[in-house]
Amino acid sequence: MMLVEAADIQWRDVPSSAIEQAKSCASTTGDLARLSDVDVDVLALALELKAVLVTDDYRLQNTYRHAGGSIESVVNAPSKQIWIWELRCKGCGATSALPANVSRSKKGSVGECGACGSPMEIKRRRG
Repeated sequence: MMLVEAADIQWRDVPSSAIEQAKSCASTTGDLARLSDVDVDVLALALELKAVLVTDDYRLQNTYRHAGGSIESVVNAPSKQIWIWELRCKGCGATSALPANVSRSKKGSVGECGACGSPMEIKRRRG
């Protein structure tokens, strides 16, 4: 307990409006599908405080940069560009925008292709 008190930690609750803003930002880039609930909370807090986000998580970096925020990495090199994610068919290669309600599972396909029925995966937009 003395270590926690010595660190002078400022405890904050993240308002639901900030969480909705974070989800909206992450949905715009396509990162929401692969962010955990804790990631969304951290993103919401950074957006609300307009703080520098210190993280090595590339999806958090991507979303926060897209929203106009500044990032610093801890150990790894920071991401070099902003990415937009899309759904891409493993079979025919057809692409579509990533829907906001896509499964947040980090493994496996996230649906079936409307053209050929093959699994769809989340991939970085080409070009």
